[in-house]
Amino acid sequence: MVLALIRAVLFDLDGTLVDCIRPMERAFVEVVEELGAKITDEDRANVAENLRSLLIQRSSPYAGVVFLWRLGRYVGLPRHKNLLMIFKAFRRLKRITEDSPLFPGAIELLAQLRGMSLKLGIVTTRSAKEALPLLKRLSIAHYFDAVVTRDDAARSKPYPDPVQLALKLLSAAPEEAVMIGDMPTDIDSGRGAGTKTVGLLVGIFNKELVAAKPDALAGSLQEITPVLSRL
Repeated sequence: MVLALIRAVLFDLDGTLVDCIRPMERAFVEVVEELGAKITDEDRANVAENLRSLLIQRSSPYAGVVFLWRLGRYVGLPRHKNLLMIFKAFRRLKRITEDSPLFPGAIELLAQLRGMSLKLGIVTTRSAKEALPLLKRLSIAHYFDAVVTRDDAARSKPYPDPVQLALKLLSAAPEEAVMIGDMPTDIDSGRGAGTKTVGLLVGIFNKELVAAKPDALAGSLQEITPVLSRL
């Protein structure tokens, strides 16, 4: 299969290639329940909604603390348990971000795209200190010609800056590139930079992804290549 109009494919990292979003959501709920709070279905929906906000704003070093404090107050934890919850949740979150696996089919997809002589890049809101070791641990760093982290561009997603930088590093024109991600911020960033966009429906942002109106949607990484061939 030859993708005649595409020369570069850009990927978000967390929730797109790396399976960490739902484990993060479960971890927050588990920590709160361990401290004695009763979590209802409504509470779980609130956790997911706040997690969306945290992930969208993760370039702020204080976003995680604010999220956890807000969550603890929402479910009625007293102040001392709220502080304990923040400590425990951060430890668990750190393990999740460091130990998260690839989604099924990720390596096969990357190998296939490289075999088609496409240039590949990462555009992530992780820091370079977080992202680069993760790519090496997962044995996928060699697939990428460019890795743009939150340290590299003046503004993070949803602004176009990181995608524009990735295109510059890849020497690719926007109309020859595709941005793939699981969040509406990925779509906004790619569209703002002039690339085609693909929303990956594998996480907790599916409703928002559909509303963002990417050029195409995929239900798994295994669907990406056929979707690209139709763009």
